Amino acid sequence: MRIGAALLLAVAATATLGAQAPAPVHRCLGQDAIVTVPAGTVLLGEDGAARPGQAVRVAAFRIDAHEVTNRQFAAFVAATGHRTRAEREGASALFVAPTEAVSLDDASRWWRWTKGADWRHPMGPGSDLTGRADEPVVHVDRDDAAAYARWVGGALPTTAQWERAARGNQNATRDPVEWAFDHGKPRANVWEGVFPIRDTAEDGYAGIAPVGCFEPNDLTLYDMVGNVWEWVAGEGDVGLVKGGSYLCAMNYCANFRPAAYQAQEHDLPTSHIGFRVAYPVAAPGASLSMPIGRSLSGSVTATNIGG
Repeated sequence: MRIGAALLLAVAATATLGAQAPAPVHRCLGQDAIVTVPAGTVLLGEDGAARPGQAVRVAAFRIDAHEVTNRQFAAFVAATGHRTRAEREGASALFVAPTEAVSLDDASRWWRWTKGADWRHPMGPGSDLTGRADEPVVHVDRDDAAAYARWVGGALPTTAQWERAARGNQNATRDPVEWAFDHGKPRANVWEGVFPIRDTAEDGYAGIAPVGCFEPNDLTLYDMVGNVWEWVAGEGDVGLVKGGSYLCAMNYCANFRPAAYQAQEHDLPTSHIGFRVAYPVAAPGASLSMPIGRSLSGSVTATNIGG
């Protein structure tokens, strides 16, 4: 086991998808889209009344309306022959719910370094992508995500871009819990129940949800909180992921808010981390070329490893 997997565990089938993904069983979002985020000020790091954040100006940019899906990633693989780190190494970190109560200070009780787990086999050997075409791709490390982003003409968003997109037109402090719950009712795909034993799926999903199944924010961006963590741009061995995931619960992690982040080794793929892509704003009159399988919408003006 390489060092990255050992750190995660200490701290904290044969069917494949080819050039085309199988038809989804349930599609929440009508089409793929890229949204223009106008220039604006983000309350970077705002996390409730005790942490008002810092006002930071962010230039206009474009960003995927939802996380990159298995269907989209399959088109990239078919066109480029890219093999993810998990495929090359033959294993990835997989969440496996324990069958009995465990201490929350030992993440190795629910994380397993699993041979045969990769983006084509998101639940490990024997699983495949049937019915998962519109779920976020997972088991991708930062380099895999960056390679896809380059292919579509973009890059991973910076932390400031990501929070600007996630917060939308926020101009005042906000209760951190409200990003995922509306008076107790889930508004994002997070863990309801007692982590890590039982997810009651009150939000409609136990595990990853297809993209776009929850209401978008005021910039028409989906799943900026919950579902899967998302890689942001960075250099060096330790990267960052933002937004929380379906494993974030009230009794553990609670990272379902824009301010939350998690340190993550850049070369460590897991079953709860995906990404979306940011793009420059096109110059007036410039044409936009996009790989097959993607479409463009109109403009619409830390550190725990467990959840």
